[in-house]
Amino acid sequence: MDQNVHRKFTDRQNELRLYIIEFTVDHGRAYHIENDKEAALEYLHMTEEEYKEITDCLLEKDGMVVDEKGKVNFIYPVSALKTNHQVTLDDGRQFSAMCAIDAIGAAFTFHKDTEVNSVSAVSGEPIYIRIKDEKVDEYEPKTLHALTFPLGELSNWAGSC
Repeated sequence: MDQNVHRKFTDRQNELRLYIIEFTVDHGRAYHIENDKEAALEYLHMTEEEYKEITDCLLEKDGMVVDEKGKVNFIYPVSALKTNHQVTLDDGRQFSAMCAIDAIGAAFTFHKDTEVNSVSAVSGEPIYIRIKDEKVDEYEPKTLHALTFPLGELSNWAGSC
């Protein structure tokens, strides 16, 4: 099973998905499906009908998680809610990731070197990882191990980190 989130969607769907990701990081808050859509429509030269079709698809295929107020709280790998998994992009922007593995994956979503400051789910100890040129460049503690599982085992993995 292909677990690459980007491949789940068409180019046009990914344009909106990446717009929402960048919005969340740039504004430090959740994107609101209705209140923030006008800027997205203008930026992406998108009709309201196309916007609705794409947001429905993103929701249906677990590309994002929206709360009852219309806020996109999770859009892989970004969490609009504060977590223990902090990512700093090499351009200085910072955000919370949904989980530590997603924090590592942010280097590939943003195509930037990243630093991850997280906390071990087992020991509670701090974790630091630097991704440079799409490779792990540095990490602490040196005994660090990561566990993951096939995303297909969960019906809504985006809300399960």
